[in-house]
Amino acid sequence: MSKSTENQDINEAFDNLLLGEEIAERSGYEEGFKLGQAQPHEGYHLGYHRASLLAAQLGFYSGVLEYYLKTESLSEKATKLAEKLRKDIESFPIINDDSVDILKTLDDIKFGYTKFCSLAKINPLYPEADQLDF
Repeated sequence: MSKSTENQDINEAFDNLLLGEEIAERSGYEEGFKLGQAQPHEGYHLGYHRASLLAAQLGFYSGVLEYYLKTESLSEKATKLAEKLRKDIESFPIINDDSVDILKTLDDIKFGYTKFCSLAKINPLYPEADQLDF
């Protein structure tokens, strides 16, 4: 026998044996609570960096649209689409709004941008697309 079990009261040993599940549950809760407190901080940073990449992509689209709208070398259809996309990008939510499906809105903008590029006969590739991994 080890010294810690020799000095331990028999009643305490039986209590530890009978209450083992509760002791393990309490220990697990305390450890989980400590880990959970760190998660919001990590989640905030992950969301911040993802949103930054998304904003850069939308900013790129907006810049391309502005450039081509000023050149006046677009067809009427491409001009209308560019103006609609510019408005969609400007109205993209910048705060959490449960009534807006951000992923669908983003997909609609990406699709519209690709269509615009096809109409304007330009390359639709975002130069930093390899950094985006949604």
